[in-house]
Amino acid sequence: MYIGRVVHVFYPEVIGDPFNAYDLSLRQTQAGNKVAVFTWTKRRSSYVEYVNDNFKIFRLRGLNMALTPFFSEYPLIPNLSEFIEKESPDILHAHSHLFLTTFYSIRASRKIGIPSIVSVHGLIADRDILTNFLQSAYLHSLTSWIFKNSTITICLTKSDANQVLQLGCPPEKLRIVPNAVDTEFFKPYPNMERDDLVVWTGRFVPEKGLTDLIKAAKIVVSINSRVKFLLIGGGPLKSRLFNLIRNFHLEKNVFLIGPVGKEEIAKYLAEASIFVFPSSREGMPKSILEAMSAGKPIIASDIPGVNEIVKDGVNGILVPPKNPEKLASAILTLLEDENLRKKMGKCARNIALERFSWEKILNMLSSVYEEAIRIGVE
Repeated sequence: MYIGRVVHVFYPEVIGDPFNAYDLSLRQTQAGNKVAVFTWTKRRSSYVEYVNDNFKIFRLRGLNMALTPFFSEYPLIPNLSEFIEKESPDILHAHSHLFLTTFYSIRASRKIGIPSIVSVHGLIADRDILTNFLQSAYLHSLTSWIFKNSTITICLTKSDANQVLQLGCPPEKLRIVPNAVDTEFFKPYPNMERDDLVVWTGRFVPEKGLTDLIKAAKIVVSINSRVKFLLIGGGPLKSRLFNLIRNFHLEKNVFLIGPVGKEEIAKYLAEASIFVFPSSREGMPKSILEAMSAGKPIIASDIPGVNEIVKDGVNGILVPPKNPEKLASAILTLLEDENLRKKMGKCARNIALERFSWEKILNMLSSVYEEAIRIGVE
């Protein structure tokens, strides 16, 4: 099968691997498929990059219509449709409804008569009133069109699926395929684990609940001064978080680690006692899946999406969002109970293996692709 993939930004031009797109593409070629990725480049001219004989990347020049702090990269690629039409893959898979690249790719797929799939990676990012209004307008216009005109829409969670239905996606077009995690790369290393290290990974943006985490850290440190918190990532809130840490005199306990590669994340997770994730809104966080695969107990907000993968009292503890006191209490509970940490960490690892391994998710996606090709273009 020749798979076309559309992603607004693509590794390594962006830190990390948004939507697991690179890993997914590579694994699909290893399974015998051909993959062409269509994405934006910050360079002055477009070019084609060959990863292997069956995997090529069209890095296309375009205009960055950045919507800071909503999106630092929001590309408009004038000739995107032209390249898709020229390659004419068997199926087109676009990632995230929130980007114009997805809108134009779905339109191109209809023009040349190939089936299309759009993956929803979280429906909306909670920001200020104006930004949320603009997102709502986009969702009820272009996004609604995308859902109605793609062959199949994939959601990561049941909660996202319910919201997508409300935006006009025909229910017969909706499928749920969760994120995958590399369970061979992220795995437990018991000899490396510390008993005083709390780790978070992600982006420094408002919905991640990092101010609540720092407030919780202040409570925890007042009781146990040995505890260290590592916040790994980057984003627009970095200076605000640094000032909060300084105002709370937590410089010896809370550390902001810049964006790091996959290998370093795995190392920090191996050393962690607990993984904490106090977001107020999420889709299906890759960060939690990586921590679960590494055998870590999870403390997270009891919100849609997250509570579909973290079961309270089984592989972690769920707490109300925006509640530093409850968050601190959960952290102290696990820090003080090594047996409970190990029990929950083992359960987390087993769930990752059973539900989110690449083998399982690739099989699910292959079935969806084959179904979309059978359905064709309406």
